Amino acid sequence: MWALSMLAASEGDADSLYVPERHVERDRELLLDFVEEYSFAMVISAHGGIRVTNVPTLVERTEKGWGKVSWHLAKGNPQNGALTGKTEAVVVCHGPHGYVSPSWYEARPTVPTWNFAVVHLHGQPRRVEDDEAFARSLEQLVERNEKKYGGEKAWALGTMTPEYLRGMRQGIVAYEMTIEKVEAKFKLGQERTAADRAGVLRGLERPQGRSLYELTRDYYARLKG
Repeated sequence: MWALSMLAASEGDADSLYVPERHVERDRELLLDFVEEYSFAMVISAHGGIRVTNVPTLVERTEKGWGKVSWHLAKGNPQNGALTGKTEAVVVCHGPHGYVSPSWYEARPTVPTWNFAVVHLHGQPRRVEDDEAFARSLEQLVERNEKKYGGEKAWALGTMTPEYLRGMRQGIVAYEMTIEKVEAKFKLGQERTAADRAGVLRGLERPQGRSLYELTRDYYARLKG
């Protein structure tokens, strides 16, 4: 039952996210898998003014509780002043999202909506001062993403000289946050009939929007030279 006590379980309990009961997700393993899969997240803080930074994150699971999440910021990022180890922050992991047409449903009348899944991780980030721990976190972050996306010729931090890597670390600040609370909203039409859910799946087979490749290609086309 510990998971339920740490998770916003109803509309009134959510601190940063409006979650009707029908869209609450409580499955611990599913949520940890989600934040690992959609690990490019927003770090949001309000100490000294609202700050939002988009960063790749790394989740460390523990036997009990929600574990830890880590990331790093550029040394010149003003948000460093807000993450003191005693101030709260929210790390937002956003999954796929898209438009849902009423024409996909069997039920009538219906209206358009937008389906999505999102998980908010709460805690008090602290700086990682130990350089060896800092280096390990970067190695783990690179290794995980190279394994998933690097292809046949995966790159490793070990190909760089120790001097270069130390210099690189001097330009960034590492953070680690014990996850004290999780809020999750999976608004995927799960409350609808089986026929309507089948219609949603058929509709979502058609791509919505540009891929990262297409966005990058089109943006490059605007550049001169």
